[in-house]
Parts: sequence; structure tokens; C-alpha cells
Amino acid sequence: MTKLFVYGTLLQGLSRARMLRCASFLGPALTAGRLFDLGSYPGLVPGQGLVVGEVYAVDLPTLKRIDRVEDFDPLDSRASLYRRQMVKARYFSGGYENVATYQYNRVPCAADRISHGDYRRYRLERECGAQPAAAYGSNLSRARIEGRIGPVGPRRTGSIPGFRLSLDKRASTGTHVVANLRHTGADNCPAALHYLSLAQLQAMDRFEGTPDHYLRIALPFRQEDGSIVLAQTWIAHPDRLTAGLPAREAYLHHLNTGYQEFGWPKDPILQALAELPRRQD
Repeated sequence: MTKLFVYGTLLQGLSRARMLRCASFLGPALTAGRLFDLGSYPGLVPGQGLVVGEVYAVDLPTLKRIDRVEDFDPLDSRASLYRRQMVKARYFSGGYENVATYQYNRVPCAADRISHGDYRRYRLERECGAQPAAAYGSNLSRARIEGRIGPVGPRRTGSIPGFRLSLDKRASTGTHVVANLRHTGADNCPAALHYLSLAQLQAMDRFEGTPDHYLRIALPFRQEDGSIVLAQTWIAHPDRLTAGLPAREAYLHHLNTGYQEFGWPKDPILQALAELPRRQD
């Protein structure tokens, strides 16, 4: 098996995701590099920056099929459109791993760079109108989110598949923790879908400390009818993960209020709290 970092049309929710239907999804991750829009697909080149993607364990037949799609010839890598190279991936939930990925083998146009490094988010933002955005933490409270970015209108309930609620993101104070998404592959984190303007997304970035504290990325969101859409959300930068710190009562009030507004059982909150120290202030 080969561990493969994908960052473009092979991502969940995009056109070639079905090629990985027999692969094992190991989690969302980051790798160093610069991402470019090449038209109908992106290209990663080495350099400073972060690229958002997913890591899969793929068997040899699947890898060979993807090699053909990526126009990679192991016997003539210089002439290939992409080269399969080893890079270091960093999982959002913590830890590094050496994985393969496809690096663009040409010189891209600098004007086509996707500065935030997330192809799914980039695709969403090319669409006109308000952007789907998922809340799972304190922003579930209407008073909390509207106090930050103004009216958000109707909200839809659903979940973020493969993740659970975790209180493991170190707050800006450095003394407490706040909500985060932790990939487990088995859970479904309760979440609410809002439709936000670009100005509201950018305002939320300031509250969430993007990109140093939280990164704004796009993830699959499961609606109540079972259908999947892509939605932007905020997930902790791996540098900000921590353990052993308490949560503030004021923060937990926002979180509990949000769950109460949607009529959700508070089991995910209780599970996250069970991992914290007993004393909270």
C-alpha cells in the first residue's frame, strides 16, 4: 500500500473522488508547497506555503490508474505532466507522515496561485452568492455568531462526517481550550449550515485568528436528508493543538446554548469535556 496525499479533483466531493472509493481514508492533512489553478484542475509545486489535502492508503492497481490520470510515467518522469514525489504531510489531528503526492512538472503562472492552498474552498468561492459555512462550536449560538458578523438568516442542521467535537485547540489566551474538529473516521460532528457573505467570512477569520489559529477550509457537510454538500469551516492549525488545559465556563455557555437552540443531545459536549481536567474556571 502507498500513502498518497491528494489536493485536487481526487478530494471528497470533487469530480475524481470515485477513483479512491476502494482506498482507506486516513485523514485531512497539510503539506508544504504552493497551489495553482491550472484550469480544470490544480497543481502543487514545492515552495513556502501550505496546501490542504487528504491522505489515503491506496493499493498498486489504484496507484497505477491515478498515475495515468496525472500523466505520470515512472519511466520518463522528466516528460510527465506531474511527478510522483515523497513529501511530509502533517495531519490536522496531529502527527507527521512521509507520503507520496503529485507535483506539477511545469512552471505555473504566478497570477494563478491559490494563496490559501485549499482547492475545495477555491472552487466554492468561484461560485456566485453567499457561501455555505458550517458551525460546530460556540458559533452554534445565534447570539454568539450574530454578535460577531451580523445576521446569518435561516440555519440548516446536519453533521460533518468523519469528525467529532473536541476541546483541544489552545485559545489565544494560552490558558484555556476551545472547540475543534478531530478526525476519527467514524463519528459525525453535529453542525449547522449558514450561508455567509464574503465580508462575513472575512470578519469571522478575524475572530478565529485565521490562518495562525484556525484555518478556513472546505469539508463535506451531511444535510438532514443525507445529501452531501461542501461547506467552509474553521479547523485548528496543528500548531495550536494542546491537551491538559481547561475550558472557560463562558465559552461552554455558548456551546451549550447552541446545542439547546437546535434541540441536540449534549453527548458530544460531554464526551469532549470528559477528556479535560476536572477543574474549570
